[in-house]
Amino acid sequence: MGMMDMDKMEMAGMMGGMGGKGGSSISMSSSLPGFPGASHLYHIGATGFFLDHPQHIALSTEQQSALNQIKEQSALDKASTSRSVQEAEQALWTLTAAGQPDNSQIEAKVAEIEKLKSDARLRFISAVGSAAKILNDEQRKILTGFAPPVSAAPAAAPAAAPMAGGMKDM
Repeated sequence: MGMMDMDKMEMAGMMGGMGGKGGSSISMSSSLPGFPGASHLYHIGATGFFLDHPQHIALSTEQQSALNQIKEQSALDKASTSRSVQEAEQALWTLTAAGQPDNSQIEAKVAEIEKLKSDARLRFISAVGSAAKILNDEQRKILTGFAPPVSAAPAAAPAAAPMAGGMKDM
């Protein structure tokens, strides 16, 4: 499996259970943006924040920049969370390696680890929602199948059939 496939799987997995850190600048608002008629838009954006659909939608330079910024912030958040989870897992390992493990400390550490992961998951979903807001209505319709994709290049006109005698008759 190639690196691109792994990245897409990892991004898609974030919708289902990626780890993350609580102190990121991606904030979870009280409600997520909704897009009536585009119920699976969050799932489409989870693999690459809509940047992986150039064959379907034409993004403006401003949209590409904004989406890249959200994607980069999400990647930084993921890396930070991964470090925090690893540190907490190491502390948990130490707690469980004690001659007389303290159950309350172990429970608190497990809760801390799961809180890091669930907070990151919610921040990721919020980031995908923010990315979806950057798209216009037509782009969202294209991605959800309610409008035809934007052609990357105009279709070439079919070549005219040569006349019976060709150019030598001229």
